[in-house]
Amino acid sequence: MNESELKHDDEVERLIAEHGGDVQAAFTALLSERSLLIKELEYASLAMGFGYARGWKPRLSRH
Repeated sequence: MNESELKHDDEVERLIAEHGGDVQAAFTALLSERSLLIKELEYASLAMGFGYARGWKPRLSRH
């Protein structure tokens, strides 16, 4: 394992520990945070001028 993988594993373990070992609660928290970040990205893309990013707009769905 490289250092990046170890750091990632530590973050996962810390997140689960913060939720008392409840993996489902950890996932629920992550999904909630993800929803908030998507909303922020949507608002930012509405406020961002079209020329500012040379026509690039974030794609919010992973289909």
